[in-house]
Amino acid sequence: MASKVLNPGEIASNRSVVLATYRHLLRATGIAFRGLPGDNDTLVASRKLAHESFAKNRRLEVGSVEAGQGIEHAQGVAQILRENVVQGKNTGGENYKLNIHEHTQRLDNETAKQFKGKTKTFKEIKDASF
Repeated sequence: MASKVLNPGEIASNRSVVLATYRHLLRATGIAFRGLPGDNDTLVASRKLAHESFAKNRRLEVGSVEAGQGIEHAQGVAQILRENVVQGKNTGGENYKLNIHEHTQRLDNETAKQFKGKTKTFKEIKDASF
């Protein structure tokens, strides 16, 4: 049996969805910012920002549009951190060793060239079909 798709209001009023989103966001920061020297400061700062954002929005009315949008935003940020942020270490000159992990989104070269030098909103990236 397929699970029910929740609308933003239902998502915002579902405490378990909110807590799961927060945990997923913290895990995504760990995936994106671990392993290289200097990343610990970024990891701590990203987790602090996530905590502050959730604490600030704690006062939003349960089931409100703003609360639903906040959850959707956090889910989007977690997805981008998990799939699109890749660590790189300079190995000399202009060469970098990239830390590609199992969650990293992989595109073929033609698709990647389409995005080169373009700025996209999260909604455009999310809605794009690869």
